[in-house]
Amino acid sequence: MILFLILFILILIALLIILFFKNKSIKSSHDATILKLQEIINSLYQKQKQLNEKVLISDEYRSNYTKDMKSLGDEVVELQKVFINIITNKN
Repeated sequence: MILFLILFILILIALLIILFFKNKSIKSSHDATILKLQEIINSLYQKQKQLNEKVLISDEYRSNYTKDMKSLGDEVVELQKVFINIITNKN
C-alpha cells in the first residue's frame, strides 16, 4: 500500500513538472503573439495617420477645385452676357 502511494505521489509530481513546462511554453508563445499584435497595431496606427493626411490633402484639393470651377463658371457667364450684349448692340 505504501509503495502504491509513493508511486502515485511520483506520478503526480511528474505530471506537475510536465504541466509547469507546458504552461511555460504556452506563456512564451502567448508573449510572442502579443508582441506581433502590438507591432500590427502600431503599423495600422501609422497607416491610419498617413491616410488621414491624404484625406486632408484631397479635401483641400477638392475645396480649391470647387472654388476654382465656381469662379470659372461665373466668369463664363459674365463673358456670355458681354457676348450677348455685343451681338444685340450690333443688330
